[in-house]
Amino acid sequence: MNRTFIMRECLGKALWLCFCLSITGCAEDDRMTPLSADSGDTADELIPIHISLTGDNDYHSSSFNDASTRSHSPLIAEWVGVKAFSPTRTGEQPDYEGPRIASMELTEDTLPRVSTRATVPAGVYFRLIVFRKSGSDYVFQSAADYTSNGTGTPVLKQGRLLTRSGTIRVVGYSFNTTVDLGTIPASYTYNSSTVSIPDMTKDFMTFDSGDITNVNSLSHNLPVSFNQKLCKLTITISPTGFPSNTITNCTGVYVKQGGNSTSWKIGPSTNVVAANTNNTAAFSPSTTLSTTIRMVPFAGVRTITVHFNTLTINGRTVPNNTEITSTQSIQLKEGKSYTMKIQFKKAIGINVPASNINLTQNGCTENDKTILSKLRWAEGNLNSQSNYNLTWASSTTDYGYYYIWKNVYVSSGYTGYGAVDPCTRLDESKYGSGWHTPTGSEFTSLSRCSNKQLVKYNGIQGMWFMNSSTGLFLPAAGWREGDKGSGTTATIYTDGTAGYYWSSDLKGNSTYGLYILKNRLGTIRYQSLRPGNLYIPLVIFYRNNQLYTKTALLVLFYTENIVFLFRYHKGSL
Repeated sequence: MNRTFIMRECLGKALWLCFCLSITGCAEDDRMTPLSADSGDTADELIPIHISLTGDNDYHSSSFNDASTRSHSPLIAEWVGVKAFSPTRTGEQPDYEGPRIASMELTEDTLPRVSTRATVPAGVYFRLIVFRKSGSDYVFQSAADYTSNGTGTPVLKQGRLLTRSGTIRVVGYSFNTTVDLGTIPASYTYNSSTVSIPDMTKDFMTFDSGDITNVNSLSHNLPVSFNQKLCKLTITISPTGFPSNTITNCTGVYVKQGGNSTSWKIGPSTNVVAANTNNTAAFSPSTTLSTTIRMVPFAGVRTITVHFNTLTINGRTVPNNTEITSTQSIQLKEGKSYTMKIQFKKAIGINVPASNINLTQNGCTENDKTILSKLRWAEGNLNSQSNYNLTWASSTTDYGYYYIWKNVYVSSGYTGYGAVDPCTRLDESKYGSGWHTPTGSEFTSLSRCSNKQLVKYNGIQGMWFMNSSTGLFLPAAGWREGDKGSGTTATIYTDGTAGYYWSSDLKGNSTYGLYILKNRLGTIRYQSLRPGNLYIPLVIFYRNNQLYTKTALLVLFYTENIVFLFRYHKGSL
């Protein structure tokens, strides 16, 4: 009996132990997503997958194996044409074709050194999904969510990674946030199921283990490293050249066709983020003027457009919905970080929109207004004695220097004319390119768009064109006899009652000139070009990206022995 009792006791304890183990196993299965049915060969043993977090989520500009800091040349570096806002007004006519006043520079950020690498921040959620290869298909096995704790051993939050033996593949994703990822679906279909990216202002990272063959042990250790699927773009905005370089009311900034709401197909690492047709989420950098956004990488090379709903610079409002579009094409790639610098520069020169041309007493037509509205005039007459990198006077009331027709400063008497348009030799670092002397027809339009009255402005007598406050003011600066050569002062009409300005047109041995004279305002005449001509100030303007020298006076004239003033302008017709 004793032997029987002992055997019964031992059998009872064994049965009780098995019962306890059974309860324990059932309890564990209840806490994880059950292993899915396998359409392929099955194995009795379920293999747990243990993971270690080894990668980082830093945006990079090259392979992480390259630890050196790289210096990248700008991908885009150009002045971009936008509807300009001049120093004399607050808006711009819709058909403005004047100079570029915004620069766009796009540079790929440099690669961080190894010491700056960081693991996924603590508390960030990520999801891993296991598939088992069956033939050419991948069959869902299990999924689990983890959070990083700042070490290589993440914290399991829900589910459990289990698989059957064979060839497996593990993929995963993370939004780089501390928000949980929701309920794990009952199943995933490889290369078909999608995950939506709810917030493009955050991040999106993925993991792909590739095929792992011969997984048949009681456990498998898997290193996990995430890669960026978006690109990062930092946009900085700044003004330059204004009396007060301040930006206010900067709202509704976004990049066109960058993808706002988007998704990713769960599968291999080659799967790209699919963008919809929306733009990036708008931001309003009114205070910092520097904002970092995430974007869907470009599928190929293309231009890039930055949109501004509203923008005020130096107290002047830029037209609503202004857009800056590069002429150069680039490709923003996944995992790369870029910096775009947009710099607004005060438009050089004087430009008056057609709607603001109101000095029409002398027959100014709508066509005259259209022509003049597309021209930008220098803010002063030419005042250089050098052959290159010429400058203009600092104010419209400065007479400037006196020159023979189409030639640089000649200090030793008459040496001929027509050698070079001095306006084309302006210092491009200060004024940009494209300046030239005005044509006779443009001066004719300018002459008609004036009230032909000599008035004083800042103590200097002269005449207003186009508009009596925001237009072009040309001083009655007189002229010099030709035999006296170029000079800094006039020798005729030094009292401020008359003046001549060269044009670029030549007709035989004569050229047009804009003529300002108290009793002969608005007369069109020719100026004879022969030894001993007068020297006059030079007005400069811009047409079709070329510099032209023009006389700034009201009319064309004929006379001998004159040296005129030059004023330059630029624009397009």
